[in-house]
Amino acid sequence: MRLRSGRAALALLAMLSVASPALADKPDWAGGPGGGHGKAQGESPRGSRGAVSRGEATIIRDYFVAHPVGTTALPPGIAKKLARGQPLPPGIAKKMAPVELRQRVPVCMNGWECILAGADMLILDAVHGTIADIVRGVVR
Repeated sequence: MRLRSGRAALALLAMLSVASPALADKPDWAGGPGGGHGKAQGESPRGSRGAVSRGEATIIRDYFVAHPVGTTALPPGIAKKLARGQPLPPGIAKKMAPVELRQRVPVCMNGWECILAGADMLILDAVHGTIADIVRGVVR
């Protein structure tokens, strides 16, 4: 009887050790609960591909304060689908960020697409067709 309970305990221990990484905190780039610790909305850690730094986000915000372009809100269903790592939802026409702004923001000059969607500026990974980063509420 002891032999069976010992094997059962070892099997349980093995299963728990394999499952434990799933219980760990999300990485900073994942966002949402458990991820993105201490990051302002629309900003990612500098090490991520396509991430907008705090300084770049400030440049973007300041640009649209000085140069309002006028924007229309996205339909709520489409706005909810805008998330890092997700593909650009169908129905969003790509409206490129102004050239002057793209020249000021390094991430927009390094092979990433910077587009406007409603009041947000999206950084797109054109190769994979996914949203790499979102700077929310900057377009005026």
